[in-house]
Amino acid sequence: MFKFRSLALRCGLALMAGLVAGQAAAAAQGTGLLRQPDITAAQLVFVYGGDLWLSDRNGQNPRQLTSHPAAEFAPKFSPDGKWIAFSASYDNNTDVYVMPVTGGAAKRLTWHPGTDTVNGWSADGKKVLFASNREIANSRSNQLFEVAVSGGYEQKVMQAVAFEGRWSSDGSKLAYRPNNQAYSGTSGWRLHRGGSTPPVWILDVKNQQLEKIPHPNANDTSPFWLNNEVYFLSDRDNTAVNLFKYHNKEVTQLTKNTDWDLRSAAGFGDTVVYEAGGYLYQFNAETGQSQQVAIELQTMSAQKRPQWKDASNTLTSAQLSATGKRVVVSARGEIFTVPLKDGTVRNLSQSSGVREFDGIWSADGQQLAYISDQGNQHQLVITAQDGQSKTGSAKSTTYPLGKTGYFNLLAWSPDGQKLVYQDNHLNLYSFDLKTKKQQKIATSKRRDQFQLSFSADSRYLAYTLAEANYFSQLYLHDFNAGKSSRITDGLSHASDPAFGDGYLYFTASVNTGPSQVGLDLSTQERPLRYGIYAAVLSATGKSPLLTETGDESVAGKKDDEKAGDDKDKADGKDDKKAVVKPVQIDVAGLQHRIVPLPLPEKNYGQLKVAADGALWFLERTQPGASNEGPAADEANNAQLHRFDFKERKAAMIKDGLADYKFSADGKKLLTMAAPASLSHGAAEAKTELKAIDLSGLKTYVDPAQEWQQIFNDAWRMQRDYFYDANLHGIDWQAVYDKYQPLLKFVQRREDLNEVLVEMIAELQVGHNRIGGGDVHQETPSKVGLLGADFVIRDGKYQLKTVLAGDRWNPFLKAPLATPGNSAKAGDFVLAINGEPLDASQNIYQLLDNTQGKQLQLTIADNAAGTNSRQIRVEPIANENELRLWHWVENNRQQVEKASNGKIAYVFLPNTGGGGFYFFNRMFFAQVDKQALIIDERKNGGGQAANYITDILSRPFLSGWKDRDGMIFTTPGGAIYGPKTMLIDQDAGSGGDFLPWAFKRLQLGKTIGTRTWGGLIGISANPNMIDGGFHVVPFFRFYTPDGEWRVENEGVAPDIELELDPIAVNQGRDVQLERAIAETLQQLQSKPVQVPNQAPSMPVELGK
Repeated sequence: MFKFRSLALRCGLALMAGLVAGQAAAAAQGTGLLRQPDITAAQLVFVYGGDLWLSDRNGQNPRQLTSHPAAEFAPKFSPDGKWIAFSASYDNNTDVYVMPVTGGAAKRLTWHPGTDTVNGWSADGKKVLFASNREIANSRSNQLFEVAVSGGYEQKVMQAVAFEGRWSSDGSKLAYRPNNQAYSGTSGWRLHRGGSTPPVWILDVKNQQLEKIPHPNANDTSPFWLNNEVYFLSDRDNTAVNLFKYHNKEVTQLTKNTDWDLRSAAGFGDTVVYEAGGYLYQFNAETGQSQQVAIELQTMSAQKRPQWKDASNTLTSAQLSATGKRVVVSARGEIFTVPLKDGTVRNLSQSSGVREFDGIWSADGQQLAYISDQGNQHQLVITAQDGQSKTGSAKSTTYPLGKTGYFNLLAWSPDGQKLVYQDNHLNLYSFDLKTKKQQKIATSKRRDQFQLSFSADSRYLAYTLAEANYFSQLYLHDFNAGKSSRITDGLSHASDPAFGDGYLYFTASVNTGPSQVGLDLSTQERPLRYGIYAAVLSATGKSPLLTETGDESVAGKKDDEKAGDDKDKADGKDDKKAVVKPVQIDVAGLQHRIVPLPLPEKNYGQLKVAADGALWFLERTQPGASNEGPAADEANNAQLHRFDFKERKAAMIKDGLADYKFSADGKKLLTMAAPASLSHGAAEAKTELKAIDLSGLKTYVDPAQEWQQIFNDAWRMQRDYFYDANLHGIDWQAVYDKYQPLLKFVQRREDLNEVLVEMIAELQVGHNRIGGGDVHQETPSKVGLLGADFVIRDGKYQLKTVLAGDRWNPFLKAPLATPGNSAKAGDFVLAINGEPLDASQNIYQLLDNTQGKQLQLTIADNAAGTNSRQIRVEPIANENELRLWHWVENNRQQVEKASNGKIAYVFLPNTGGGGFYFFNRMFFAQVDKQALIIDERKNGGGQAANYITDILSRPFLSGWKDRDGMIFTTPGGAIYGPKTMLIDQDAGSGGDFLPWAFKRLQLGKTIGTRTWGGLIGISANPNMIDGGFHVVPFFRFYTPDGEWRVENEGVAPDIELELDPIAVNQGRDVQLERAIAETLQQLQSKPVQVPNQAPSMPVELGK
């Protein structure tokens, strides 16, 4: 949907000299958050609120060109100023469009499901230049393409990688940025100084000659041409991003802003238009002066209007009421209670600008407790379960928890007097509702979730505590005595306590040691084996597994009568109020009264005891698999079991679960499955689970209020979770004051993310990211892909490459490489489902809405149709894995051939599950080689790859001689010869740690370019109120020498070698070639000192 309309406005030009020291932001007028401007002789185009706007060059007469709810961005004027090319994410697919500056319908030029971002136009104005990762072997890079305005197939500009570029006015040269930058997308990282500091290069396309603009370790971006000179943005002055130009082999700084970064720029004639602090400015290249283009737009997007929202997709917790008639749900920052049968959904909090969460019931079902961030600090709230006061007093009572810190409510004692909660600083607390006093129970030595259980009389709290040895131990806190006692011996990992009648059940494992530090890659695919145990609480107590004696029951009462009485009491038919018996616990000797239950050791957790005394628990899938299916999710695929003590066996109740809970009386069951599915039933051996209707979870959201809360929350999370409590000395309140005024200009949730990314970027660290949330979502069009590259020849589509992928991955499909499809490189595709195909059409348009659907291709040996035949294929959603494996296999074969089979090649896409799989898949299959090249270029990180360095460090310990066949060695899985590692600027995080460790252990040489430089860890803080993510760095790497290294520095190679674009365009990988040459040279100069045969056989007895 596109609209052309004029709006009320106020505009003008404010003169400023050089944008000195942030004065521009202070003096800025009009509407802010105007983005991505471009300029012609007469007009400006820019983005506001995800839409395109057009104005006169001086900012007058602004009018909205587009109003589609999906984002339009990257607008670029054609050379004649009559057309605007832009990218838009309609149908959940980012493609290239063009429209006339006079407004009207846009014309779509690309359909590929990859992201196509407009960069500019060809010099003659007949083609649009755009960046895309559609044909890249690794999706962390882009290439440049052109597509004709008249339509047809996209043509690749060059094989070398490029993220953005602009043609010179005569089309002979391309100024472009070859590499990604650390400060982009969801990542906020101002003044990055690791390896991802891109340069700007100038390529003479015809002569294939490259000119590199002098480049310090800084970020050069947004190149464009003005009067045959290259202008670009850079932070090379180490204060902020400013405007520079390159002329006569020299770089000149044109603006000197120190407060706000210049975010994007473009030029025409002698004028540059750019954005700084959300406002637009024009820089005159002749006078060296800047002017703000002050434009005030009167508009409100659909996203900003107050509206009803479905909260069920942001559910964070749920708990049954005392007898299971309702469930309290925390979702979208609100506290709801949902009836299981009768009644209506209640929203007890109803506040757009406040986050309420962790709702739990009191044991009697009359009250609810939750945490609120009202007043920008967490506080405990106690309220009536129906939200109504029965005494005329305030319906809720609040208790402050602390001026700083994040808290989570964990449990309410059975007697209703104590609440237990934890903070983000590893402390466990209780709050006494009678005395109104808080008590610190414990402080964990490690960051781990407290797991706990109250005794029936509320006197005792069993909880887990992470110790220095990385194991959790089980503790017992006595509220009467005010002290805690450890009840496990520290030689096992104890977890999941659950009180029963006379027992404390828990899980324990003695094999989880290698899995306790999840940062280590060595924890991958290690089975977790837990036993389930019962601690007999009383010194005179008996094992729960003792057999029955077979004696008669108490005289005068038959067993069935006694059972009937018990049932009446359980049903609440006993007139007398149940009296809770004091729980007797004899701590002395408790470690020696621990009984294992007769269950095989598996990955157990979440123990709970039902009203009938049966023990329930979850069995989770074992971690890791070589190839996971598309729907694989270990955390949400658990089985729920019930252990019957009389039968002494467990039975599965339900599978496919994420969690479960009981009502306070232990009679009702609540189950949770991903993504937000709740069911309920009786907590009995045979139960029928019924889905809980969550359709009533609606809340009225005022986006402006909610966005302010999200802004505050993001700011507080940095303050309270950042690994350095001093935040590297920054005035964090000043940062709040700098960015908060921009909120009034936010039109969409996406705009808010941009502001937040800029705010957290002030901390100048890696792994600091914000994104997602309640952003606009389009219904995908599902363009299908065939797993092939095409070229246009004789007016038809010819298969240039057919991707085969990895034959040993059952989830990786290669449509044209399937046996029975006789398509091969060189064949022509002449029709799709009978519709003729030629160069005037875009093949991906014909593949729209074909994912997973069988279609018919007409292929032939040539464009004339010789040997024409039909094949049936099923297009896939993306080709990333196919392209990656194609590239990896070509590299492996190149190494194999160049080294005459002496050198192994192993590629590592990351240092998580994928990297673990690739390493095992490729390394151990080549241990018969003499040397090794490890390629970790563009490594996406994940974990600390100690598993890999441990294996690469293996020394030859012994050989073994079998009577027949070859000798074998210990260790067997090792390559003992020289090792070389390829690194680059896109390898980061775990991809930083691996080469650092490789060099530290002196395992071999590194070749390439400096790595990204990000070794601060993440994932401790919660998500945002609407489900958006915000990862705050909360732990940081340091060396054995006690130095903060690698972060914002990267790992420098032993041999520095850039990936030469001229060589790439010729089909060469100079970095891989150098690695082969270096490894062969090392093999020659220092042969492998491992015997390949056993010594002579002994000839004497006893030898």
